[in-house]
Amino acid sequence: MKMMRIHSLSSLLAAAALCAAGSASAATWTFTGSTLELPALYGAAQSTVGAVTATATAWANTANGSAGSNTVLASAYLTPQGSSGVGTSHADGETTSSPQHAIDNNGRQESILFNFAGDKVNLTSSYFGWISGDSDFSVYAYTGAGAGSVAGLTYGNLTSNGWTLISHSNETSNNNDKGFANSIYSSYWLIGAYNGAGADSTYDYFKLKTVSGGTCTDNPSGSGCGGRNNPVPEPGTMLLLGAGLLGLTRMTSRRPAV
Repeated sequence: MKMMRIHSLSSLLAAAALCAAGSASAATWTFTGSTLELPALYGAAQSTVGAVTATATAWANTANGSAGSNTVLASAYLTPQGSSGVGTSHADGETTSSPQHAIDNNGRQESILFNFAGDKVNLTSSYFGWISGDSDFSVYAYTGAGAGSVAGLTYGNLTSNGWTLISHSNETSNNNDKGFANSIYSSYWLIGAYNGAGADSTYDYFKLKTVSGGTCTDNPSGSGCGGRNNPVPEPGTMLLLGAGLLGLTRMTSRRPAV
């Protein structure tokens, strides 16, 4: 009888622990429409889901550095593309006609930097609202200290300056859903036209419509969630645990002595 009571209590505590930890759920931030905010005239787009706001800005390797001309990342123009999402136009006089107003790697390698405020995010997929022929893309998450800036860096030294490469994806099909499963939670993510080694001979052009993933609130023990690795149980969890213990106590008190 004593062993049965101990087993029941252990099961109840385990269930409560799972409730306290939370369960990951997906959120989707959408970037559509025809207007943009204009910080420094380069443009930014915002999308808010719950308590988390994502701000998107454009970047391209248009500055010069020790590695040569057009190697260093600098601000680019974010271009709204209606229901297709957002594209970019780099600051070296790139035309805004199709397909150059998309995110591409023709001449310069263009990317979108996502800054999440309100919680860290584990991005695991994106949706390209428009593709021209090819859609190879690269994804990075910032895992360093402080803010995740890319200004003054090159694609080649991102990983030595706090950025972690999530994937270089060769997605040559027109499947608009692009997955890049990983376990990192960060406030800064960089998604752009393919910028790794071994790219195919076809330029990549796409417009980015959504990004999706979970937050640290959904998964407090997620990699990068900081002090939330040992979360305090929520009030609802404590109520559940208390009710269960009360019921177990009553069951035990009603049993005849052995």
